[in-house]
Amino acid sequence: MLSDQQGQPFYFDDLVVGAKHPAASYTVTAQAIIEFAQAWDPQPWHIDEVFASASIFGGLTACSAHIFSIFCITSQRWQSGVVQQVIAGLGFDEMRMHRPVYAGDTLRSLSIVEAARLSKSKPDRGIVTYNTQLLNQNDELVFSIKASTLMATDPSKQ
Repeated sequence: MLSDQQGQPFYFDDLVVGAKHPAASYTVTAQAIIEFAQAWDPQPWHIDEVFASASIFGGLTACSAHIFSIFCITSQRWQSGVVQQVIAGLGFDEMRMHRPVYAGDTLRSLSIVEAARLSKSKPDRGIVTYNTQLLNQNDELVFSIKASTLMATDPSKQ
């Protein structure tokens, strides 16, 4: 449940619906795009720079599984330094790829608390839905997703 990250614990009780939480950023390299795609999605516009340059994309692009993986790592690292007390991920909805992610793009994550409710069966936890976005260095939306998470309540308030 608890991360090995250093920082102030952030519990379900600390959530504010509508709050925005800027998180980490990640620069996508050509090498990372190619290596990821060779293992998981070996389409020529993901693994061959010459082919990709002549494609409708005009350059090497990250595959959707790679972009989802970037969301997974960046969205958990809030800039505030708090450590979310997550028990488990519950699911993902409305995942969208809004525009291509190219080699050299720097993506930053922004999570917005969309909804939060206490568990009906276990009062020591709550269910949170985040609307998370990845934006590139030009502030263009490239990816969005709704993520539901099971989160611990503050044990000192129980």
